[in-house]
Amino acid sequence: MSERAAIDRSARFPVLFFFTSAAAWLLVATLLGFFSSLKLSVPGLWDNCQFLGYGRLFPAHMNALVYGWAMQAGLGVVLWLMARLSRNKIEHPVAIIVAGALWNAGVTLSVITVWFGFGNSMPLLDFPAWVWPILAISYALIVVWILPMFRQRGESLIYVSEMFVLGAVVWFPWIFITANLLINKGTAPVMAAGTNAWFITNLSYFWMAPIALAIAYYIVPKISGRAVFSYPLAQVSFWLLAALAGWTGFARYMGGPFPAWMSAVSSTASIFILLAIIVTVVNILMTLKGATKIWEFSPSLRFTVFGMLMLAAYGLLSAISSTYFFGKNLQFSHFVVGLDTLAFYGFFSMTVFGAIYFIVPRITGSEWPSGKRIRTHFWFSAYGIITLIICMLVGGIAQGGNLAQWDQAFSTSFVTSSAYVAGRCIAWALIAFSNLMFLYQLALMFVGKGRKSSGPTLIHAEPGKVESAKAAAGLN
Repeated sequence: MSERAAIDRSARFPVLFFFTSAAAWLLVATLLGFFSSLKLSVPGLWDNCQFLGYGRLFPAHMNALVYGWAMQAGLGVVLWLMARLSRNKIEHPVAIIVAGALWNAGVTLSVITVWFGFGNSMPLLDFPAWVWPILAISYALIVVWILPMFRQRGESLIYVSEMFVLGAVVWFPWIFITANLLINKGTAPVMAAGTNAWFITNLSYFWMAPIALAIAYYIVPKISGRAVFSYPLAQVSFWLLAALAGWTGFARYMGGPFPAWMSAVSSTASIFILLAIIVTVVNILMTLKGATKIWEFSPSLRFTVFGMLMLAAYGLLSAISSTYFFGKNLQFSHFVVGLDTLAFYGFFSMTVFGAIYFIVPRITGSEWPSGKRIRTHFWFSAYGIITLIICMLVGGIAQGGNLAQWDQAFSTSFVTSSAYVAGRCIAWALIAFSNLMFLYQLALMFVGKGRKSSGPTLIHAEPGKVESAKAAAGLN
């Protein structure tokens, strides 16, 4: 117990720095998402202001969402998980915070330059070429401390969560540096577009998915008090992801000016990755078998399980859309936006919220102020995500069907999907409200205003009245 407390104290400031920075960027990203959707829904709005055009708002929104929120929240989780699992204190918190400040400077530059019209039309890589080295260097300065912690771990056993954390830490710089070098070093525009699609898909499979799975394999057994149902299945899913994810991405341009084998291999890899995802989700749900009632009370478990269900949905839709039968009509529609949002906010963000609700009380020594606000955060996020995804997926199908009709005007596809774009605007408004609840509570925890009484803050239970979610569920 004292060892864990010492580890948590060493992690407090760097982890809180990343969580609060990420939450601030998340609020910026959701507001930009709302305004970009509003602009798309009402094209004549703000016609005299070039900075409020959809072509600037949406790329800025995506950069803030991925690099500002997702990357920083993931780094905070990675640092804490590796410290806990390896039983090592974080030895250089100030250096990590300085590197994190450099990362935030790079994110700010990426968002501002795109917003001011200096983008290159490559989603998530559309900032000027001089920005990405700042992000790469700051990332290296942050994660360089993770590898020594792993080498000096207190046990010879390598936990499943450690495997996924290490995978994410190593895989991201590979895909990020490779994609930027190819796109910014005179690569032909066609191959640059293919590289961009490869990067976006691999960002989901080589960063988002491993961190989400590391969280799930840590939190579900911890809260349920049960061992992972099958370690071999967990290891199989890891190696399948490692072997197959790098082949995905080119299916987004099936039928395009690429060799046919590239999209075919990409499609096949996406289908086999679906098997790995299904195995993983089943493994996690089987771990929770007989203790599912806990999710009614535990914020961390509720967010994590929801995130895993969204991961299964993402894997299924990715596999379906990578086949020529479906993909030929969906590849240039709202469907792609919905699929990316399902990855970046659906399964990744919801799982990370579960981790944050678990980690922050342990590093601050206080509990979340209000279970009611956590419940509000969950339901508004869930409703917003489901609304957004359904609107984009169904709207994409309607739009793609119109695009496939040779005798219809191109503008018809936008008229047909306009109602779904309005739904996207409503969805981002719901998500923005939910994130205000989250940011408010996180700010209270950051300044030491958390609840000091004993007992965790649970959903559907009076604060401090029960000792754990298991006790509240009557499973002790």
